[in-house]
Amino acid sequence: MCCFNKQVTFYTLLYAFLFLFSSCKVQIVTPYDQVIDNGLSEYKEELNIFVKNMADSGGTEEGTFELNKQTYNELETQIELLIDRAKIQSTGSCKLSTELTSKVVDIMNDNIPIELTNVKTHKDGNSFGCTEKLLVLIKKQLDFLKEIHSTTDKCKNEQNENISCVRPATAKSVLDISNQSINAAWVVETAKKSSKDKID
Repeated sequence: MCCFNKQVTFYTLLYAFLFLFSSCKVQIVTPYDQVIDNGLSEYKEELNIFVKNMADSGGTEEGTFELNKQTYNELETQIELLIDRAKIQSTGSCKLSTELTSKVVDIMNDNIPIELTNVKTHKDGNSFGCTEKLLVLIKKQLDFLKEIHSTTDKCKNEQNENISCVRPATAKSVLDISNQSINAAWVVETAKKSSKDKID
């Protein structure tokens, strides 16, 4: 009788557990990441202010690469943290709905990276994979700006010497391309908090 009662108790608890478990929606990965969303907003604002300030400061010591290394380090750290966060939730490849893919392509125009083409064929992919790839692209664009600022663009100072700078034309081109990528990543991330958009 004692063993029978223990068996009944065990099965009662087991069924109760299974019932509770089946009635709960277990979500291993949160579809929307507010940290990435807010991080993109902050990064875009800081990058745009920085690049515009550099264009205005061309030909002065304040606009040289040497005096702005710290800002580059800060921007790099910001974007690297977002990449790491997306990578944790990524399957390694990108997959989006047809509608969302169309939105990203419209934003990126001719600058769509190869990793984001034919995303429907990546059966094991997810939207975090797309966010990760876009963030990596944004980081590459920052590296490109850093290289131009440190080695390529030169402006004349008051002593008619060539010093490192970011020319206004360079600033415009860099911001146009970088903002495209940031906006595309933003569209993917913000779509996750909207139930009307099917993401994966």
